[in-house]
This record gives sequence, structure tokens and C-alpha cells, in this order.
Amino acid sequence: MKTDFKGYNLTSDLQIDYRKNLNPQQYKVVTQAEGPCLVLAGAGSGKTRVLVYRLAYLVEKGTLPENVMLVTFTNKAAREMISRAEALLKRSLSKLWMGTFHHIGATILRREAHRAGFSPNFTIIDREDSKDLIQDCIEELGFQKQRKLFPKKDLILNVYSTSLNSQRDLEKVIIDKYSHIEEYASQIKRVISKYIQKKKEANILDFEDLLVYWLKLLENENLARRYSQLFQYILVDEYQDTNRLQFEILKKLASTHRNILVVGDDAQSIYSFRSAEIRNILDFPSVFKDAKIFKLQINYRSTPQILKLANNIINNNKNQFPKNLKAINKSGELPHLVTTKDVYQQAEFTAKKILEFYHQGIPLKEIAILFRSRYLALELEMELIKRNLPYIVRGGLRFFEQAHIKDILSYLKILINPYDELSFKRALCLYPGVGRSYAQKIWKFLVKEKKDKEFILKNIPKTARQGFKDFFKIFSKIKKEPSPQKILRLLTEEYKNYCYSSFENPEDRLLDLEELTKIAQKFSDIKNFLEEVASYEEFKGETLVSNPQEEDILILSTIHQAKGLEWCVVFLIGCNEYDFPHPKALDSQERLEEERRLFYVAVTRAKKYVYITYPESRYTFRNGLVICRPSLFIYEIPKNLYQEESYP
Repeated sequence: MKTDFKGYNLTSDLQIDYRKNLNPQQYKVVTQAEGPCLVLAGAGSGKTRVLVYRLAYLVEKGTLPENVMLVTFTNKAAREMISRAEALLKRSLSKLWMGTFHHIGATILRREAHRAGFSPNFTIIDREDSKDLIQDCIEELGFQKQRKLFPKKDLILNVYSTSLNSQRDLEKVIIDKYSHIEEYASQIKRVISKYIQKKKEANILDFEDLLVYWLKLLENENLARRYSQLFQYILVDEYQDTNRLQFEILKKLASTHRNILVVGDDAQSIYSFRSAEIRNILDFPSVFKDAKIFKLQINYRSTPQILKLANNIINNNKNQFPKNLKAINKSGELPHLVTTKDVYQQAEFTAKKILEFYHQGIPLKEIAILFRSRYLALELEMELIKRNLPYIVRGGLRFFEQAHIKDILSYLKILINPYDELSFKRALCLYPGVGRSYAQKIWKFLVKEKKDKEFILKNIPKTARQGFKDFFKIFSKIKKEPSPQKILRLLTEEYKNYCYSSFENPEDRLLDLEELTKIAQKFSDIKNFLEEVASYEEFKGETLVSNPQEEDILILSTIHQAKGLEWCVVFLIGCNEYDFPHPKALDSQERLEEERRLFYVAVTRAKKYVYITYPESRYTFRNGLVICRPSLFIYEIPKNLYQEESYP
């Protein structure tokens, strides 16, 4: 009779029927995952189910909940898993250590605060508070008074977070990832140093501190031993998304019992820009020498045809654990590769096909349009608006709601309406040395008191004078230009410095502005252009059906935002060279393999239908009309795995 490591009879002593509720691959993980274990969970393979049942199995076998740690990437995911495990066990698991790394770290730091050099009643500040504190540091050091635009608080916080999470030197991070602000490296280091000092003085911690101080505590041998003895079992979800800091914490916590089970999929590691480190999962067997490797390869989501395509895509990566996803769903149609004349035809095809699916009975909420970069969806948004198809942009803003688009449009609004106070202040605050209070003062002088430029320059502080001069200068230029397209070109050039000092992804935002300029070429005057833009902003998509349900709405999403989700129909647009993979990835095998994983993630979101589209041409202001070839990823796929179409 088969028994487990504690002598339980697997068929009679346990109340839960694990064999009945799990497939053979899942059952093996749940009942045999002792010691260090790596569970490679392919897309749609039921990894959450495995974690829930493994947790239930451990508790049912006699492990105390307080000796188990379940780490997830959202507290909501942890609560859902615990709720499911409690339903299986019919008992409370309230003493279990569960939640995000940050949540568990905060709990431990409350206990050990005095050892970390602060009081147990510390407060935790959110990201917005962190930004404000960094802004205080910038101002106290006088860096906001510089003639050049000093990097904004958001960008500095991103640099600091990346440095901590990747466990790399701040200056190296700036050189490698934020080279556009390299000239400010020494000043940024001073800002960060002051930021750390202010937090300590105020007895406050930010989110990164919760992990940094947790790791520092574990560098104490006695504390490391105590907590590694406490956690007999460690379960980690989405392990491919962990960063270096989290990896170091897990290593120390698993040092005594070595019962660490990590679940993840190296083929879905797509967040290196957030400091996720794929080497954590790839190197797991070499870090834990006797690690067992389990593979979950039965897919419950997609058709065999979609999975064959996905398997072929990811097989081109060298740095991976080979897997072969197998479908249990019935056969479906081949994925579609659709060639269109240009981006407008691509948008038209997608919208028409969506309406076809809708009239066939597939709800809009079961349809997603995915893309590599935000700017690729602009023509599609315009087409959806034209056809009154309701949509939301998942995890982000509609195109015209984004900060950089609103910044540029504010200039045009002032040209049409010089009394537009909101637009005036928004545009003026983009210049060095001009904050909200100075913008208010200048507005009062200029509009309400009708003062001239020279008067204003004499009556505002020196720090704001050059900014106001530059603001005045650009308006002198654009007033003479009637063409909205030419005005937007001038403004985009003017905006570049601000864009590079303010955003983590300046190149992508500048591409958005190119797309905006492309729209403007159809208009001969600013007023008509702005009226067109306003119609996009007001669109609610309320008249598609007679009684529309709020939740039945199309999803537009970047691939990054779509991970973990699924739809009946997936359109992947803009699959041409220069757009996907991202051009910056072409000089690095690591980056190129991550782009290929993005392609894999996009395809595996689909249950029944996949449409991959690319335009044969697109217009850019750098190169004019560009003839597009398909993405290099498409060239890698055997032609028998998809059906080709042309539109129109």
C-alpha cells in the first residue's frame, strides 16, 4: 500500500480525493514535492489549483499553518488561494503566512524593527508619498533651479527602485537603463542619499524598504536561523517575475528545511523592465543542487492549433526549459495571419471582424486586441470610435487621456482660446523653474492685468524667467504656422527634453506624438483638428446594442498588461518589423528572447481564435512611407501552422 513521507495512506487516511481532483502531472506535484522543487507551469495548465491543493495536502498531513509561507504577487491572489484551501479542508488557515513579499516583510519588520534601526510604529508610505518626498529633496538641494530640466521625481524613484530590486549599483543602473539622464548621475545619488536620510528621521519606510530591511535582518545569522526554522514549507507563485532582492530573501528563508516550492513559467518571463530576473527561475536547479523539476504541460485553455503555434514560437529560444503544451480542448481552426495595405486597413479589418464575432454570439468582453506598444493602437481606437464599438484600455489610459498627449494639445488649445487658464498653466509648467504658483502669477499678470512680457520678466523670480522666455518663444513660432501638422512637429521637438527628463519610456511617448501628428495631416486648421480630438475624448460607445451591459466591452491591452488573462478571440496587431520585436531588442539575445516570450504570451491568451495582423506600409515622420515586412518572429513559424489572408 502506497504511503507518503509521514506514513499516511494516500487512499484512506486523507479526506480530500487528490487523484480525482487533479490530473496526473498536478497530482505528482501535490504529493511528491518535498525539498527544493521547481514547477514549470505552462500557460493555462492550472498552476493555482496545484498551489491550493499542495497547501491543503500539507495541512491535512499535519503541517501547522503557522509553519507555511505562501508568497503571491497580489494579496488578492493569496486570499483567493487560502479561501479555496479552507473550503477543501473545512477549517481556518488564518495563522498561515501569506501575501506579497512586501506584506510578509512588513509583518516581520514590525516584530524586529529595533534590530533594523527604527521604531515598531513606523509608517509605510505609498508611491505617491515617495515621489513627493523625493521632490522635497530635489528642492532642498536646489536642483530644480537649474537651467536644464532636472529629472522628475517619478523618474528618480524608478531609478532608485530598479537599483534596489536588481541589487545593482545606482550609477550602473543609470548607465545601463537610463542613459538619457546619465549626466545627472552624481546629483541623483545626492537626492537619493537625502531621501534615505529623511525617511530614517521620520521613521517611515517605502515599499522597497520592506524588502531591503528584511534582507538586512536575515544577514544576522541568529535571525536567519530562527525564520528559516519557522518556515517548514515555502510556496511561491509567479516565480519567473521575482527580482534579485526577492531571490536573496527566499534563499535565506529556505536554508534550514529546504522545502521551497516555486511555481512559474520561464516562457512567460516578460517583466525585466520592472527588474524581474529570468535567471532566478533558469538557475534554480543550480542554486538548489538536488532540486526536483516538475512540468505542467496539459493546457485547459486553448485549441490544439493555437498550442502548436505557441510551442513553435517559444522553441526558438535557447535559454529555456523545453516544454510542449498539450490541449484537452477539441480541435479548432488554424490561427490567421492577415496582411493589410496599411495601418488604417488593419484597423478596419479588425473592427469588421469583431462585429462578425459579435453577431455570431461572442460577447465583446470575450474579445481582446493586443499590441506590443501603446502607439500601435491609435488608428484602431479611431476605427472603434467611428463604428461606435465600446472599449477600454486595460491597465492604462485611452490615447488622448495620456499626460504627454494632453501636454502637447494644451498649446493648441491656447492658440484657439487664449483665456483657457488650465491649458495655459499646464503648458507653462513644462518649463524649468516654473511651478504651479509661478504659473498662476504669470497668468494673472498676462491675462487679468494685461501686463506685457517685459513687466512679467521683471516681476517673477530669476529661476522662472528663462522658462517663461522659452514658453513665449515657442508661441511666437507656432502663431505664425496655420498647419496643425507642422505645429505639432515643432511642439514635439520642443517637448523632447521634458519627455526625456520626465518619463521612463521617452522614445515610446515620442512615437505616440508622431502618431498624433499623423492624424493632424488631414486637417487644415487647428480648430477642426481639436474638435475631432474632442469627439474621441467624449466617446462612450453606448449605442452598439439597445440595452448595453456595462461589462460587455472590448479590451485593448499591451501584451504586458494581458498576462494571466484569457479571451475567446485574440487579435495581435502591428506584427511587423520595427514594431515587434522592439528595435532596441535586436542587438541583444536576452532582449530578443524576452520579445519572443511576449509573442508567446499574446498567442496563449486565446481560447479559440487568433488573428495576427501586420500592415504592408506605415508612415513615419523620420522616414516617410515605410514598406513593412512581417516580424522576424513570423518568419520563424512554419506556414502549415497558420492560414494566410490579405485585406482587403
